[in-house]
Amino acid sequence: MRNLALFVLLLIAAAPAPAQVYRWVDSNGTVHYSNTAPPSGVRATLIDIEAKPGPASPDTKDCYSVRCQGERMESRIARREELDARLAAERAAAVPPAPRGLEFRKYISIRRGMSEGELVVIAGAPDLLFRDLYLVSYTYLPTAADPFTTTVTVESGRVKEVERVRKF
Repeated sequence: MRNLALFVLLLIAAAPAPAQVYRWVDSNGTVHYSNTAPPSGVRATLIDIEAKPGPASPDTKDCYSVRCQGERMESRIARREELDARLAAERAAAVPPAPRGLEFRKYISIRRGMSEGELVVIAGAPDLLFRDLYLVSYTYLPTAADPFTTTVTVESGRVKEVERVRKF
């Protein structure tokens, strides 16, 4: 009889005890979880920890396995890298090209009265181009090798004025 009582006592001790988890909010608004009873005067709710989530449906974003979370993470990383690449391309397209400037030997080749075509052949494409009804202004910005801003004004297809100013 004594062995039977000992055996029953061991079975009771080995059986899983129903765990209770309490949730309450303190006066500061902090949410607390505990397996011990909350302080007196606090309204607490009892959470059933035995409830286990079932498998996620294919329609939900819920994912409980490591494999599923890894696959979702890989897709998020791929989307983020694609977005970063697209934004980098947009930034690169928005940046104006570096100024080409106008070398001194090309500058001295420009004469008043030469045609606009000759100007473009000698000096190349300008850094800034302004077109008005009769006037066209070609501006070559300063570079480290050539610290001058050169502005060539063309009127009616002929070079009217050449101005060169040191900027730095």
